[in-house]
Amino acid sequence: MRLGLSLYARIALILLTGLIIAQGVSFLLQNQERTEVVQQARGRNFIDQIIYVVQLLEATAPDQQSQAVAALARAGMQVDVISEQALYSHQPHGGFPDMLAQRLGSARALRSKGAGGAGRMLGSGMGSAGARSLDVQLLNGQWVRLTERSPQAAAPNLSTTLLLQLGLTLLLVAGVTLLAVRYATRPLEQMAQAADRLGQNLDAPALPEDGSPETRRAAHAFNTMQQRIRALIQERERALAAVSHDLRTPLTRLRLRCEWVDDETLREQLDKDIAAMASLIDSTLGYLRERTTQEPVRPLDLNALLESLCDDARVQGRAVSLQGHVKDFYPGRLSGLRRALQNLIDNAFKYGASSVTLGVQDDAATVRLCVLDNGPGIDPQELDKVAQAYYRPDPARTRADGSVGLGLAIVTDVARTHGGTLELHNRPEGGLSACLCLPRTKV
Repeated sequence: MRLGLSLYARIALILLTGLIIAQGVSFLLQNQERTEVVQQARGRNFIDQIIYVVQLLEATAPDQQSQAVAALARAGMQVDVISEQALYSHQPHGGFPDMLAQRLGSARALRSKGAGGAGRMLGSGMGSAGARSLDVQLLNGQWVRLTERSPQAAAPNLSTTLLLQLGLTLLLVAGVTLLAVRYATRPLEQMAQAADRLGQNLDAPALPEDGSPETRRAAHAFNTMQQRIRALIQERERALAAVSHDLRTPLTRLRLRCEWVDDETLREQLDKDIAAMASLIDSTLGYLRERTTQEPVRPLDLNALLESLCDDARVQGRAVSLQGHVKDFYPGRLSGLRRALQNLIDNAFKYGASSVTLGVQDDAATVRLCVLDNGPGIDPQELDKVAQAYYRPDPARTRADGSVGLGLAIVTDVARTHGGTLELHNRPEGGLSACLCLPRTKV
């Protein structure tokens, strides 16, 4: 059986993946927009600094310009007097020169590292690769180079508060998503559990018919199916009772009429055939009746059950021992488990075993009740078939002992009603191991 993620886990994983991707895209877009806004603000701040520096230098007397340059350097703007041979090679165009001319009252000659207009000056073009720098010609014809002394990073880090807000938003939306998925998939989980219960108990409570229209229709259809199955089982029980009564009457008449047969040999043969027919009818009706009977589940002391089976076997002169013990009570059906284990013990002695050991293995998940014999075992090719109803690997021997091939089929049904299995395999040292594997879950 292939195991995988449940429907709830798959839907939740898909939605959470989409949510994380959407949150990541939103984070990147916000970060990009924030970076562009900050860069533009820094670009405008640089232009304001250029205008202030140019106005200051033009208003300062030549003998005091060195002091002004030193003051500007302390304020974060480096001013260098340069010759025309040292000018940058590009001349800004677009709206940037006009903006400076409007702010300064007249046009100024400009040179920059790269070609560009106002957008390049205001955006990331001047500052992403290093300090912003611009050559400006003052009114007296002197060229000066204005350079930021301490350029800041073009992409500022996001604040811790903003990151916490994004994280909390992600957790909140993820929590709501998981709750919504759980609410949407719970009816399917309940239906799966109800289907499991139906195979073990036809009288299990009906599904609540609530939720979405699709869920209500599915629950109603399931409940209707359960009612129909229960009605069919009840009809079969009535048919079994009728067949049991109707078949026993002619068999009784046949027995009476056999007494009128003068040939003793013929009479004995007829008696044996009638007895075989009666045994077949009783076994079949008992098997079918057992499948329709729903014994209540209650906590069982399996140790006491196993000890009683050993005591009963010793009274019959059979060598049966017990190894191991069950650690805790097991919720099951007492009559069904007793009959299943008794069938396994009877089969072991019927087919050649001289001794039987009841082995117990118990852990948190499974209780294994094994009947280990020292008989001849079973042909490996027959191991998968002997548990089928009415299957007889040796027809001659089963006719001789009155068996109809239902013993292991009954054991298999008992194991199935407890949510377990019957495991058969030949033991390496000889003999057969027949194990009831019963899960420690609610039956």
